[in-house]
Amino acid sequence: MVFKQFLKSKILLVCVGLIFGIISSTAIAHANCSKITPTKQGEVYFLRGLANIFSLGLDVMAKRVTEDGLKNCVFNHHHWNTLAGDLIARNSLGQISYPVIIVGHSLGANVAPLLATKLGAHNIPVSYVVMLDPVEAEPVGPNVNEVVNYYLPKHKETRIFAAEGFTGTIENINVHLRGGINHFNIDENPAIWDEIHHRIKELTDPEIMEMEAVTQAK
Repeated sequence: MVFKQFLKSKILLVCVGLIFGIISSTAIAHANCSKITPTKQGEVYFLRGLANIFSLGLDVMAKRVTEDGLKNCVFNHHHWNTLAGDLIARNSLGQISYPVIIVGHSLGANVAPLLATKLGAHNIPVSYVVMLDPVEAEPVGPNVNEVVNYYLPKHKETRIFAAEGFTGTIENINVHLRGGINHFNIDENPAIWDEIHHRIKELTDPEIMEMEAVTQAK
């Protein structure tokens, strides 16, 4: 009963969000980027789901990586092509700060591998792609080093598989087994965010990477 009421409220918010989206300027939907001077190498791109009213947990995570000193932006999933074009243009000017990291929820998780694959077509490597319960599965291209898909089983297959030429790692994690996680709250789950945040820090903090390399060598 509680979940049904929650779902109804979400549906109402979607309707309001869609109406607002029609009458508002497109600039609102494009991106919310951190207003910082980065202190570390790396760029993190978060892709929201429907209507900019879901996936608000991504904004919380964006604040965490901002505090880490990382360049980051939160986009609606509709604008993944615009984001790809910007990255491709900046790459031609040598302006990208690697590693590139992509995190998406719901419909944002659907387009995360599409974004990564399009970047790969322009020789832009993507170090880490995180998908939070995609609605449909998309394969990941050979330019991606690591993919983690936190998914809930559905009638359609939502596990992620490799496209031809992929040599990185893919981990499909069935979060139903963890209990208490649904499509609407997965983006706010503290344990999942801690896992993602830890990996982002590993990839963007040279000291952590050096310490782990030493540990693995022993």
